[in-house]
Amino acid sequence: MKISVKVIGYLTKDTGFSEREIEIPGEITADELLSILNIKKNLPILVVRNGRGIKLKEKIGDGDRIVISPFFSGG
Repeated sequence: MKISVKVIGYLTKDTGFSEREIEIPGEITADELLSILNIKKNLPILVVRNGRGIKLKEKIGDGDRIVISPFFSGG
């Protein structure tokens, strides 16, 4: 299965990319995706699937668009 992954901010250093399509072996959780991408799980991050935030235990499937972003604030 293929998914589209976009990584924002300093997380691009961990993954080595900012946006790409990747092949996954089947349905996986957001938590498992973070492991595949070498993103540290203790970082405060937001995972978005198809425009909506998800929990780390939720499944990711074929064709999903995932955005992974650090929490940030400003004004």
